[in-house]
Amino acid sequence: MSTVRETLEHENVLLRLTVSAGKGNVFSGAVMRELDTRIAAATQSRTLRLIVLEADGPHFSFGASVDEHTRDRVAEMLPVLRGLVLRIAGSPVPVAARVQGMCLGGAFEVVLACHFTFAARDARFAVPEIRLGVFPPVAAALLPRRAHALTERMILTGEEFSADDLRAAGLLHGICAAPELTGHIDAWFRATLLNFSAESLRHATRAARAALMHGLEAELIAREREYIDTLMPSHDANEGIAAFLERRKPTWRHA
Repeated sequence: MSTVRETLEHENVLLRLTVSAGKGNVFSGAVMRELDTRIAAATQSRTLRLIVLEADGPHFSFGASVDEHTRDRVAEMLPVLRGLVLRIAGSPVPVAARVQGMCLGGAFEVVLACHFTFAARDARFAVPEIRLGVFPPVAAALLPRRAHALTERMILTGEEFSADDLRAAGLLHGICAAPELTGHIDAWFRATLLNFSAESLRHATRAARAALMHGLEAELIAREREYIDTLMPSHDANEGIAAFLERRKPTWRHA
C-alpha cells in the first residue's frame, strides 16, 4: 500500500509528495524507499520547477522507525536514509519541505537535505537520538554544512528547537501559521520559480549545491560506518533503543 501521494499543480510544474503513514508519519525504510523512487522519477521531468515534500496530519514526522534502529536492522535502514538524503540534496529540481508540528530524527535529517524549508510557527525540530544512546549520522554530516552553530547543541543535547530558532540559523525560508502554509508556498512559487526556465533552474540548482555536495557522500558513509561498526556493538546503544521500545528509563553502563 502506497504511503506517498502525488499531486501535480500549476499546470504540472509543481509536484507535491505527501506522506500519509499514520500517527506521527514515521519514516520507515519502506516510506523512505518510496520517496526516493518518486523523487528519482520526478527529476526526469524537463519542465518540473519544484517538488514539495509534506505530510498529512498535525505532525510532519516523529522521525525514522525506532524498530529499525535495533542492532539487527539498523545496517539495512541507514543506507536507505543515506540514499534518500543524497537523492534530495543532489536533485536538479529544487525540493521544498513543508513542516508542521514535530519534525524529529531521521525526518529532520531528510528536511536538512531540502533546498527550501517552510514551517508553521509552532513547528518543533530535534535530533533526539542521544537520548536513546545513539547519534544522528546524517545530521552529523549535514548540519555543519548548513548551520554550523546549531550542530553541537542539536546533536549533543537532543533538545527541541523552534521554527524561529531555525530561521535565525538560516535553515528556514519562511514561517507562517500552519493553515496558511500551502498558500504561502504557492504564492512564493508563483513569484519566483514558476517564472524561470526549468533548464536554467536545473543548472542553477546544481551550481548552488556544489559546495554542499562536495565530499558529502563520503562523509555520510563515514558517519554511518562509525554508527554501525563502533557504536552499535556497545551496551548503551542497544540499551537505549530497547528502553525506548519497552517504554522504560534506560540503565546506562557508559560502555
